[in-house]
Amino acid sequence: MKSKFLKFVLPALAILLAVSLSFATIDNTPSQTGYYDDPLIPGVQSISTDCEKDASTIKCTYQGFQLYDTDDLDNTPNNELEKVL
Repeated sequence: MKSKFLKFVLPALAILLAVSLSFATIDNTPSQTGYYDDPLIPGVQSISTDCEKDASTIKCTYQGFQLYDTDDLDNTPNNELEKVL
């Protein structure tokens, strides 16, 4: 009786533990909103990006357009977003 119980319960616990730990490892990094100006679309556009302000010297772009921290674009000094290294 004890052997049949362990043969059923131990694999069930292992599966339950594996499933619960798979959901615990989801990466919840906050994303930065980047702003750019596409001349073909009226107004300033925004996208979600993993770039940060003053992160490196590599400028962050989206489809060839420079990404900025605020929708004021290059009217504000040091407003460019840069790639995280």
